[in-house]
Amino acid sequence: MPDVVVRPADDGDAAVVRRMLAAYHRATEREKGRPVDDVDRLPAAYRAEIADAGPASGTLHLLDAGGAVAGMYVLAPMPVRATVELKRLWVDPDRRGRGLGELAVQDAVRRAGDAGAHTVRLSVWEWRTGALDLYRRAGFVDCPSWDPRPGLVCMERRAG
Repeated sequence: MPDVVVRPADDGDAAVVRRMLAAYHRATEREKGRPVDDVDRLPAAYRAEIADAGPASGTLHLLDAGGAVAGMYVLAPMPVRATVELKRLWVDPDRRGRGLGELAVQDAVRRAGDAGAHTVRLSVWEWRTGALDLYRRAGFVDCPSWDPRPGLVCMERRAG
């Protein structure tokens, strides 16, 4: 695998960001037991992210492997002082198993600390056992939920 550079998305990345967000949201709906063939049938908030080529808040970062985008994640501010949320972590299914998820988590934690955050939080669906294992290996621990949706596991760790 070529060297991977993690960088903030820019306007030139809109098409690939839309594709990755659509894949992420469609996979989530499928895992919830509500498969969606057409992005126009996704919930409105997800459609808005895809149309805008980015989240409503936060900075989208891309894992660039030799000019091909292999994954993404978002770091977004939270209302809790000095806390950011890691969300939308996604690695292209064809590129999984190569350490890109670990790279994304490490990069997000470092960037959060560099930006002055003390804590990185995330939520993950309980059925995403691979993601839960990844986050726990990276030092995240379960914490009280800030999201009332059933089936979400909330986690946090120190930034930096």
